[in-house]
Amino acid sequence: MRFEATQRREAGESVADIAASLGVNESTMGKWFRAWGVRPVVGKYGQSLAQNQWKRWTREEAAIAFTRTDLSIAERAALLKRSYTAVAGYIHDYQLRPDDPHGIK
Repeated sequence: MRFEATQRREAGESVADIAASLGVNESTMGKWFRAWGVRPVVGKYGQSLAQNQWKRWTREEAAIAFTRTDLSIAERAALLKRSYTAVAGYIHDYQLRPDDPHGIK
C-alpha cells in the first residue's frame, strides 16, 4: 500500500483521492506522507512546490511574513520560498495567538 500511495502522490494525485481509494482517512494519509517525506514532483497548475513547505518558521522568516506589509503575500511567499497559503495561514494564525513566540507583534 505504501509503495502504491507514494507512486500516486509523486505523480501528482491528491491526498484525498489516494486516501479514499485505499480506505484511509485523508488526515492520516497526509500525516503518513509527511512522515515518509513524500511530495508530488509538481504542484497544482504545473508550479513546483515551495522547498520549505513543512519547515518550522524561524524568527527571521516570521518577521518577514508578518511585518513586511510593503510586499504582497505572494511576494513574501516567493522571498521565503514558501507557498502563498503557508504565508497567509501563518500571518492569520500568528495574529490570533495570545502569546508572541517570536516577539514581533
